[in-house]
Amino acid sequence: MDFFAAQDLARRNSRRLVGWFALAVIGIVASVYLALAIGLGLGASATADARPVLWDPQLFAVTALVVGSFILLASLFKTLSLARGGGATIARELGGRLVARASNDPLERRLINVVDEMAIASGVPVPAVYVLDAEQGINAFAAGARSTDGVVAVTRGALEQLSRDELQGVIAHEFSHILNGDMRLNLRLIGVLHGILLLTLAGRVLMRSARGSDRGAAPMILVGIALVVVGYIGVLFGKLIKAAVSRQREYLADAAAVQFTRNPDGIAGALKRIAGIGSTIRHPRAEEASHMFFGSGGAASRLFATHPPIAERIRRLDPAFDPALAEASRARSAAAPAADAADTTTALDAGAAAAGFAASVGEPRAEHVAYTHALLERLPPWIADAVHQAGGAREVVFALLLARDTAVRERQLAELEKRSGTMARATTERVADWLREAGPVYRLPLLDLATPTLAELSDEARAQVVATVDALVVADGRTSLFEFVLRRLLHHVLDPAAQRHGGGTSSPARLKQNIARLLALLSQVGSGSKEAGRAAFEAATAIAPIEGPWDISAGTARLDARELDRILAELGATRPPFRKKLIEACATAVLTDAQVTAAEAELLRAIAKALDCPVPPQLRYASAAAPAHPADGRL
Repeated sequence: MDFFAAQDLARRNSRRLVGWFALAVIGIVASVYLALAIGLGLGASATADARPVLWDPQLFAVTALVVGSFILLASLFKTLSLARGGGATIARELGGRLVARASNDPLERRLINVVDEMAIASGVPVPAVYVLDAEQGINAFAAGARSTDGVVAVTRGALEQLSRDELQGVIAHEFSHILNGDMRLNLRLIGVLHGILLLTLAGRVLMRSARGSDRGAAPMILVGIALVVVGYIGVLFGKLIKAAVSRQREYLADAAAVQFTRNPDGIAGALKRIAGIGSTIRHPRAEEASHMFFGSGGAASRLFATHPPIAERIRRLDPAFDPALAEASRARSAAAPAADAADTTTALDAGAAAAGFAASVGEPRAEHVAYTHALLERLPPWIADAVHQAGGAREVVFALLLARDTAVRERQLAELEKRSGTMARATTERVADWLREAGPVYRLPLLDLATPTLAELSDEARAQVVATVDALVVADGRTSLFEFVLRRLLHHVLDPAAQRHGGGTSSPARLKQNIARLLALLSQVGSGSKEAGRAAFEAATAIAPIEGPWDISAGTARLDARELDRILAELGATRPPFRKKLIEACATAVLTDAQVTAAEAELLRAIAKALDCPVPPQLRYASAAAPAHPADGRL
């Protein structure tokens, strides 16, 4: 599975969906016009000796404007409302309940741990978790317009009936939908069908109104019937489109779940349990979201089924099942040690390493899941508890920002104590002391674990956390590149205003300038001299997604946080193939000296995350020993 190719395919499917939608609207407009022309003709012939006129340009224009606008606006309204509310809107509409990160329920705790492991292993933000308490069938879904506002939801039946391996297989399947860009496509499918379905509802209203009218009732009833029939035909074809798009994505997600876990028995076991127990979702609104579920949400003919037959999905998984391979994978997951706290410098071939880094985007494998499981198992219990409690998660994030320099650190702690109190200062210092010994490989995982907990806070409390983070970052007057990226990722989750600022479309000249400034900054990371930095810049721009010539002086102007935030936003809005080359260029800028530390590898992961390119843990650097002053660049 190629992340960028899958994302590009999702975009092409979205464009096809728009084309199919346009054809459906044209067909509906033509049908409604024909019904109106016949209905009005019948009304006229009742009072005069006239034959119905089937072509009336003025009537057609009015029909196209009214009906087309009605469907389009209804679809846009539904799509935008779902996108604005994120996956949480869909989860709540289907009866979902948000699972608190601090939950003590053993089943909910297991679910959160599995989701955390899959998120960190795949490099995506940890999603909020919902449970559909009223649903006893085994099912699940992932929803959201972007990975940053996505949610994972499971039914009560899945929570209670599945083993941990089976639950992990189901969650891995849902994470494949996140990585493949299926979530946004699913939202658009719901919006399209909603607009067409409202036409049917309008026809019913018109028919009810006609019954109370003494004159002209027959034409109104005829038009109402036509709207209902045409609307249902539109929904019928909409379901065909939905089924065609969805079925192949389910096969892909099943295969990806095996790739992620290297345990076909997990997802196959979950499918076998569905075959015996069922996956029906009884909520009245389940039909419009049927294509989003892990298993079919209800009964449907093969023609309209959004999921392949369970037997066929199991058959595709079982032939590849190797008991010895699955057992070896489980043994590695249980016994594999987490990365040493160390951060030694590792020698490598820079070109191969950069290409390998770019190729790893969106490609989590079983070894990443096993590594993440072991990494989280080695967290001290007091830290594992802290990231699931609002106060503790806040202090873990603060600890990630504390400087190594004693004087700077003291200024930061004084600012923290003034804002949050003595106890918050003491806990933050304790976490920072542990983190300094544990090493940089824990920085992004701890951020990933803490942010969904902080997202549960009230708006006022989130604003206080963001303000304190900003104060800690600027306390020393110099912001490291890693601090900036961490702050940006945190803002995106906790600050609703930050989520409204998209990158938009930039001109080639503007993109080239943005790339030059970012690569010039990254070329300074780990470079011991201006000559080494220039060599890194030249190597990076040689494979950049835009051709030269390049001038390093165009990118060496001092950047402030706001300018870098704009650059990352605009570059993050580019097409997937463009970002694939950009990520490889960024990796080349850092790795050209053929030496890489775990701190540098984590910085690259953070930059990729800011560009909406999820990178799994870089295992080859995870056992490296921490330098006294990791070079992560200064703004």
